[in-house]
Amino acid sequence: MAADLRIGGGTRLAGVIGWPVAHSRSPQMHNAAYAALGMDWAYVAMPVEPDRIEAALRGLASLGFAGVNVTIPHKQAVAALCDELSPEARHAGSVNTVLVEADGSLRGETTDGGGMLDAIGELPSGGAVVIGAGGSARAAAAALAGAGAAVTVVARRPEAADALAAELGVAAGPWPVREPAAVVVNATPVGQAGNAEELPLDEVLIAGAQVVCDLAYRGDGVETGLVRCARAAGVRAVDGLDVLVGQGARAFRLLTGRDAPLDVMRQAAHA
Repeated sequence: MAADLRIGGGTRLAGVIGWPVAHSRSPQMHNAAYAALGMDWAYVAMPVEPDRIEAALRGLASLGFAGVNVTIPHKQAVAALCDELSPEARHAGSVNTVLVEADGSLRGETTDGGGMLDAIGELPSGGAVVIGAGGSARAAAAALAGAGAAVTVVARRPEAADALAAELGVAAGPWPVREPAAVVVNATPVGQAGNAEELPLDEVLIAGAQVVCDLAYRGDGVETGLVRCARAAGVRAVDGLDVLVGQGARAFRLLTGRDAPLDVMRQAAHA
């Protein structure tokens, strides 16, 4: 369906900004949804270097964009640049969706946490460990805590984990992860590029979890080592594409005002 996309002067524009962004499945996912609903919209991936992020955001209104999604490493920087933040984005200190308002101002939203919870489904009782301290980790930890989980943040830079935990009112743990948890969320790029088999925590701790959620996914379609290891151990695994569909459906609603065709987006993301 997306292959029949026609772009004209009346086409509404949306996209995703990141560095890098070539691996993103968001364009094929959103364009398939537009086609399924007969919408004259187009969604593109735009690589934006960190030192150009403000200029890129300020140009969205002039270029006629309805908004953009935001991926690593820009989520925290974008939160500081938006003119307005939703309560969820303000609490998480992270933005993954920017809406361009009629007056050209920018409203920051986050669908990362909610999309992750949608993908995970019912949370098991027990603690949750979030690995990482960037924008995705912020959103994940905030969402899990809001859902009632006892959250521990662990990061390679202990000072970053301590700062994030203090901001969100959750616990910080030592690096590397040492204690088992019912829910494990990887919010780092480990496994996304380079060696797919690289793991963000020990296999014993993976096998001891009830749910493992990897926010990372690979552009080549290969499973990350974390997802592969979890499935091999019989642990319920939620991969990054499942989370992408969850957060993407919520972003679709924010950008277009219409409910997302979930089956179409899921099929396109996994194609």
